[in-house]
Amino acid sequence: MLSRSLIQSTKTATRNVRFASTNASKQSIVEKVTNLSSQVVYWGKVTGEIAKQVYVKEGLSPPTTTQIQSVYQDLYKKALESFANPQAAFQSVKESAKNLNKDIVLKYGAYGIQLVGLFSLGEIIGRRQIVGYPSFGPKAAAHH
Repeated sequence: MLSRSLIQSTKTATRNVRFASTNASKQSIVEKVTNLSSQVVYWGKVTGEIAKQVYVKEGLSPPTTTQIQSVYQDLYKKALESFANPQAAFQSVKESAKNLNKDIVLKYGAYGIQLVGLFSLGEIIGRRQIVGYPSFGPKAAAHH
């Protein structure tokens, strides 16, 4: 299934991955970047091959245009129904809330906490500091 060149490059990349950490102190920056790039290529090929096998075994395929159209048509119809009769939409939401159990609430609560954490991490990275925004102008011009 795999070509001979892919197997050979995999063996070479495996050797580089295996010995990259032991020779780290003796290597220059160019050698480190080369080793890192070979590791990325190796693990990219491994991931690609696993993904191909999963795709074939599970019989996965992208959705057809008729499936996509039917989903959006259903969403559009439901949105129009909820705008036409907001009381019925509110009743269905109320009924769904009554059917919740503790496990579902905990699961989606944990997902929500993870999303808030990732959003906050992105904000911290974007601001380049934990609290507040950096002021790039002169200190006298900053208003607090």
